[in-house]
Amino acid sequence: MRVREIELLIKSFRWNTLQKMYGCAHSSIIGFISTEWINMSTENSVLDGVPSPQIGKGRKGQRNADLLLCKNNTPYIPVEVETQVSKYNEKFETLRHYIENKENFNGIAFGFLFMTNLCSGNMKYKHNWDPIKKKVKEEEKAIVLVSIEKVKNSSKNKSSLDLLRDRNDYNPWDIVKIDYWLYQNKEIREGSLLPRQD
Repeated sequence: MRVREIELLIKSFRWNTLQKMYGCAHSSIIGFISTEWINMSTENSVLDGVPSPQIGKGRKGQRNADLLLCKNNTPYIPVEVETQVSKYNEKFETLRHYIENKENFNGIAFGFLFMTNLCSGNMKYKHNWDPIKKKVKEEEKAIVLVSIEKVKNSSKNKSSLDLLRDRNDYNPWDIVKIDYWLYQNKEIREGSLLPRQD
């Protein structure tokens, strides 16, 4: 799949929907990606609970993607949605293993890592993808990175929902930016899927 085709596919998702999802939203993002993919074509399907690409490694050694987006009943895009910055390397390796396993997952066009950037310090909910970008550049097939940035809701006139959101540190943060980055055949494509709102 050409880099421009991958870019257009990623841009076709209605990413502004995520602005109405509060909290950790891991399962909600997975549901969003699944629904968007299925609605694109009658040829599309989703496998939730993907078998590991490392057969015979035992449960401890296995790594499973969150989703496998399929096209014409063929594996097409393995997807990882990760909240914790500390796990980005692990999720990258999982996607790489799916791409490399042509015996069981032949037909994969690219890998897809969605990053929500939870960590401590001043990089909390900021783009933490530079180390992963270096790894992606070493791969033959593309792995698309989509990363969000959040800011804390500072509204003074609190609604009932705002008060509920304030009870958990995950919740009072609003998505203000969604960016993508991909690399293939020495070509980089990057941009905004949701321009900054603040």
